[in-house]
Amino acid sequence: MSSLRILILYIILIIRIIDNKNIYFTQSTYDIWCQENILSNSLFLYPNRIRAGIYHTSNIKSVVYDLIDDNNNNHNGLFYVKTKRIADFYFFILNITRPFDINREYQDIYVLHIQANIITTNGNSTEEAKVCIFCLIF
Repeated sequence: MSSLRILILYIILIIRIIDNKNIYFTQSTYDIWCQENILSNSLFLYPNRIRAGIYHTSNIKSVVYDLIDDNNNNHNGLFYVKTKRIADFYFFILNITRPFDINREYQDIYVLHIQANIITTNGNSTEEAKVCIFCLIF
């Protein structure tokens, strides 16, 4: 189970345990911030020569994340991906746009295909990953 899946389920369970009530979303958009290495333990993102700890040097010039749209997964415009750089780290932001009319149509498991275009001083590379999002309506 991926760390993103565990995090989302953990947050939902904690809220359910603490509040012990039904949960209703009041906002129309949500952002989930994910650190750059969620796609893989890529040597492009974290080379072996980097020491453990807060010290981080990288040959990465830029990373751009994109949501790959395929015919098998119709997301109905619910999800968008943005890239954010803070200091020497890249994040992809998964933006979830919740329709104002809450109904069972959106209660589903969505499989998102995310692509990272990585530009380094040594060349370019592309990585892809699948992220599962469990959209639940309580």
